[in-house]
Amino acid sequence: MKNSLAIVSGGAFGATLRAMIGTAMNGVPLSTFLVNVTGSILLGFFYQYVQSDKRISDSLKKFIATGVLGSFTTFSTYSLDLFGYLREGQFFVALLYGLGSVLIGIIGVLLGIAAGREIRRHLTWNG
Repeated sequence: MKNSLAIVSGGAFGATLRAMIGTAMNGVPLSTFLVNVTGSILLGFFYQYVQSDKRISDSLKKFIATGVLGSFTTFSTYSLDLFGYLREGQFFVALLYGLGSVLIGIIGVLLGIAAGREIRRHLTWNG
């Protein structure tokens, strides 16, 4: 029950943050791209830096990864944006958006993992 509440409360936070960014950017698909890439970087960092830390509770890990970051990023909105480009006949934009989102998202995860690894290495070396 504790983990479920952590996920629900994290989800409310992440979804609200995503909606605020979308509103601030007038709902353009670029906001979805920005959110998904940022979320990928943060999830990669979390995976490398936080997930393996035994001092952090499972509930907090679920709050962050599944709740906040899971609801902050969104595959369904990405898919709807991509469909909109296709429907409007903007095939090249759809191709760039579709492939670019996936590739840059993967690069974001890798950057987050690298940052988490470096920070952990630095703190371990100095600590």
